[in-house]
Amino acid sequence: MIRFIGPADQEKIRSRFEKELVGTVKLVLFVQPPTGLFIPGREESQTGRQAQALMQELTELSDKITLEVHNPRAEPEVAEAYGVERNPALILEGADGRKGLVRFFGLPSGYEFTTLLEDIVDVSKGSTRLSEKARLAAAALPGPLHLQVFVTPT
Repeated sequence: MIRFIGPADQEKIRSRFEKELVGTVKLVLFVQPPTGLFIPGREESQTGRQAQALMQELTELSDKITLEVHNPRAEPEVAEAYGVERNPALILEGADGRKGLVRFFGLPSGYEFTTLLEDIVDVSKGSTRLSEKARLAAAALPGPLHLQVFVTPT
């Protein structure tokens, strides 16, 4: 079996999680298993299997991280409840159960993997490391803000 996280990095991440994770974090992953068939009009995920394997590796590094996997084709009501329209989709939930504040679409690899680790720690703490100035600016917004960051692998 191919591993995404090498032994040395596993140990570093495990150590960091032991030191920094406060509460539990649930990784809610939406992936459609490939059918092996070409079906016109249906797009098969090229990274779903890798995303699931990577998330399973992360759950092995801390007992405070759990993984819940859903197939949006087989469970459309669950995907709708989470607001998932494409996959793979990863949603982080903290112990407070708030859904969807942090979500990734596609495979969070490369630089995005570091961001994922930071987000897992923040969600476990129920807070972020935003500066007071940034918090005040966010509080001054007139309403909810939908922020998206798009990343292209190089």
